[in-house]
Amino acid sequence: MSHHESASASLSTHRDADLDDPRIRETVIAATRGIAERTGVELEDVECETNRLTIRVHGSTLMAIGLLAELRRSTDHWHFEHCGRHLWMAGPDEDQRDEADDQ
Repeated sequence: MSHHESASASLSTHRDADLDDPRIRETVIAATRGIAERTGVELEDVECETNRLTIRVHGSTLMAIGLLAELRRSTDHWHFEHCGRHLWMAGPDEDQRDEADDQ
């Protein structure tokens, strides 16, 4: 890894959630920064859109994905406890399950 390598990774919100709510947005950003600090990952940037969170870290793609995995686990649990629904998309299979449920 070069001394200047950066990597990005993103999480997409569940279709029933968004990051426009200031309380949710601030909590997710604070959690991102806290996890990065605790794990020693140098966080270069956090972008929060309505339906996506993107981070850029100083390091490898694996570091970025690892940080997001922990962020997803902790904030999805928090969001489900407080709002009764998931915050993050589970993956491509989720769309297929949701479409089958709608039929």
